[in-house]
Amino acid sequence: MRKIAHKIRILAMSYLKWAWPLLLADSALSHWAGEATTLWRAWLNGAAFLWVVLAPIAPLTLLLDRSRRERAMARLCGLREGDERERAVTGEAARATLLLSLTFQVVLLVMSMISVHLAWDPSAPKGERGLVEVGMGFSSSRHLDPFGTGFNRPKPMEVGVDETRHGGINLGGGFILAPSIFPILALLILIQLAAFRILAVRRYEGAVD
Repeated sequence: MRKIAHKIRILAMSYLKWAWPLLLADSALSHWAGEATTLWRAWLNGAAFLWVVLAPIAPLTLLLDRSRRERAMARLCGLREGDERERAVTGEAARATLLLSLTFQVVLLVMSMISVHLAWDPSAPKGERGLVEVGMGFSSSRHLDPFGTGFNRPKPMEVGVDETRHGGINLGGGFILAPSIFPILALLILIQLAAFRILAVRRYEGAVD
């Protein structure tokens, strides 16, 4: 069974490596010629769909196959874990990258809970022409709906001319980022923390043994 899974993985990786032009060709034809109506277009569309289905195998292989992971890191970052010094450098870089990624994701997470309303009326008296309102809130019907299918879906922020204010600008009525992105970011943060902890513990136990 293990040999069969290994052969399937090799075939899938080969298909991902050499069949990506089919995906580009299908996307281009769908854009310029419309949906598939002929048999060869249907085959091309099926091949492109198969590439998309097999695509997650590539990152999973890099995660589980140490040799491939080290080769990929050597090509992308120029790092090799040949001795203790290089492993220490790689570990420091991994921790710094994880913290940077988590910081950026937390900032996006907070931005999905912030709403902004900006109004500008040039005809109003001086000192009262502009109004900026910033609010922060969490709603289970909005922030826990990753597909944005809730009945209380917030309106996107829009910029327009307010006719009642003689050409004033009105920007507001929505969040900086869509609230539906909140559960995705939260899940991504938890997965990264759990994966880093599990992999670090495994490497540490292996080093101790």
